[in-house]
Amino acid sequence: MKRTHYLASLALGLVLAIPSTGFGQGTVMITSPADGATLDAMDDIRLAYKVNPGPRGDHSHLYIDNKEVAILRERKGSYLLETLSSGNRSLCVKIVNKAHVPIGIGQCIQVTVK
Repeated sequence: MKRTHYLASLALGLVLAIPSTGFGQGTVMITSPADGATLDAMDDIRLAYKVNPGPRGDHSHLYIDNKEVAILRERKGSYLLETLSSGNRSLCVKIVNKAHVPIGIGQCIQVTVK
């Protein structure tokens, strides 16, 4: 009986350790710039990303400081961030449905622009 309880606890622990995005809900990964990066405002700054919209999502949107700035139709690509002003900036890619409503899956990074 103890062994069965141990195996059940181990199986439950493994299931709980898997991120919820592992069940086909969708994923977002910002591959560049790195979270916490310091960027030069005079340089061309590109945000590179990979998106799997999952069954509930359709495409993704890019937000800078909580303001939508672009619709990203490609699942993998980059976007030129034009004229980022100096200061701390939040860059987010969020999966949205066909009505352009975020479905709760995304990634945000923080960067400093100088």
